[in-house]
Amino acid sequence: MQKEKSKVSPKLAVVCLILFSLFFFSTRIPRLYDDVINPDAVNWHFRSEQFVNGLKYFQLEKTYQHYHPGVTLMWVTGLPVEIYKQISGERIYNHENFEDFDFTAKISLVFVQFVLTILILFILSQLLGFWSALGITVFYSFEPFFTGNSRLYHLDTLFSLLTFLSLLFVYSGLEKRNNRHAVLGGVFGGLAFLTKSIGIGIFVYVFLALFWAVWKKYVTTRYMLIFLSTFLLSVFVFFPALWVRPAYYIAEIFSESERIGLRRGHEQIVFGETLETAGPEFYFLVLLVKFSPFILLGTFFYFSWNLYKAIKGYKIAFTSEMKVIIFTGIFYLGYFLVMTLSSKKIDRYMVTLFPYFAVLAWYGYKYLGSYVKKSRIFLIFILVIYSLFVATPLMTFYPYYFTYTSSLMGSTENANNVIAQKPFGVGIHDLKNLIVTRYGENTSLGFIDTKPIKAIYPNSQVFDMRINGISDYDVLVLGINEDFPQNVKDTNVSLYKDSSLYINGLEYWRLYVKQK
Repeated sequence: MQKEKSKVSPKLAVVCLILFSLFFFSTRIPRLYDDVINPDAVNWHFRSEQFVNGLKYFQLEKTYQHYHPGVTLMWVTGLPVEIYKQISGERIYNHENFEDFDFTAKISLVFVQFVLTILILFILSQLLGFWSALGITVFYSFEPFFTGNSRLYHLDTLFSLLTFLSLLFVYSGLEKRNNRHAVLGGVFGGLAFLTKSIGIGIFVYVFLALFWAVWKKYVTTRYMLIFLSTFLLSVFVFFPALWVRPAYYIAEIFSESERIGLRRGHEQIVFGETLETAGPEFYFLVLLVKFSPFILLGTFFYFSWNLYKAIKGYKIAFTSEMKVIIFTGIFYLGYFLVMTLSSKKIDRYMVTLFPYFAVLAWYGYKYLGSYVKKSRIFLIFILVIYSLFVATPLMTFYPYYFTYTSSLMGSTENANNVIAQKPFGVGIHDLKNLIVTRYGENTSLGFIDTKPIKAIYPNSQVFDMRINGISDYDVLVLGINEDFPQNVKDTNVSLYKDSSLYINGLEYWRLYVKQK
């Protein structure tokens, strides 16, 4: 199957892009103001503020804030928040204005993600044709868990888009002998690395791929040098801390990434067992729990069809889509293996795989459809399963797509028993409203993770129950799958559950008061 030959009329393409844009923003913007405040977002607000201060006062060391290093995220959100500060006159974060700052950061991130998505659609159109590009983009953009992560003030979706974009431009440059695409591949690869340090894998993989291509005389050494130099140059240009102490901060990124990202585990509850380091099966479970049956079924069709052709002895045809799938697939397989072998395992790290799975799923359905005689029935079949497995969850899980679990699990409760959900600040605004309505505005609270609630609730009235035990506050709040700390259990004070906040079928927040 070769690249699509039929041309798409400009008017039709524009209509499709307008519709895509409407659906994109309709799944990202509504309730973005008051849906989730994840604990890491509170950190990134502080880091972005310090990053901007480092630029304003030429204290460039401050542009290094974390080993991730999150530099791209701080550029994307720090500057809009600073502009909002100048316009509004609000200069200091507090529980009354945090939501405005948070919305400014998140809407800026959503807009940049949209621009990157359109760029992906553009380069995919050049490689695979407009309809395949549009289908692939729709497939991953509206996967519920991907959508949920794109609404967070976090790194994973931004990293995913930059990574995919870098690989596509590098491949396009190879395919078309286009040095400008090598430049863009290097720039987006550098930005991916500046988002998450695991992005160095792009540099390593592309270097090895280009080294092989040069050895086979498929491209010249110049192409490889263009990619490598623009990757390194973009890292240096967009990371001002490197202007001061380049060797020191690069060493910090890699040493901390190895210590925290690879060696130190991250607590997960798998099949009801609390693990500091989840086993190698963890990410396979994530694929089943967090990827929709629609995209998994399409991926299954793709591999099944190619296996069938191999068994039947058909000659392998290196079509345009197969070459894209192989080139990008080697990287994504390496990424999956590195994540699986590392000690720190978090479900959202698999967000990076969604664009690649979308490519596989699109061609899985396309191959199957090309051999179905009644194409109209097949189209209805695709629309029905897409409605069931993607469109319906986008409605039922709204706005908390981050809590999405596949219908393969039967229910969100069953999925929670496989891989336990974490509070992660989901519904923290609704929780605050429940507390104020039920107990009054001056109620003192005990939490395990205090960051999300402290962002929008008076700090003096929020206490860490791991430190304070049972004293100094009136209401104890536990998130999903959280248990009372031992110092609370050891007290003689009787507690009873007074209220709960349910989100998507799960008892996400439990409120306890002292027995009188």
